[in-house]
Amino acid sequence: MQLIDLGKSVSFIPVDVSKVPYTFSLKLGDKTYSFLLRYNEQGGFFTVDLSIASTGEHLCYGDPVRYGRPLFGSVEDDRYPLPVIIPLCLTGDDISEITFDNFGKKVKLYLYDRVIQS
Repeated sequence: MQLIDLGKSVSFIPVDVSKVPYTFSLKLGDKTYSFLLRYNEQGGFFTVDLSIASTGEHLCYGDPVRYGRPLFGSVEDDRYPLPVIIPLCLTGDDISEITFDNFGKKVKLYLYDRVIQS
């Protein structure tokens, strides 16, 4: 079973909603990934596409960015980023959804190490 160690300090992926839709690359572990961040006007939520930068292999299309839920959680395999990516607000503010006003400012894409318990 894979769990998240919430007791450690965390890093985050910077997001600039003023550029949406936009693509950025990020090295996580031993691979560089390309993220395409979009906004779904009809549904009122952000989505992200994920691909491996070096090969262009698409791993995921339109994964919804939901507050408190790991990205790519339902479709992961060993090609996915090693850290767990979770959109959260760690400021203590009472936030339950991601909006243009809070995403990238108070709500960030935090990176948590995966830990395996035996």
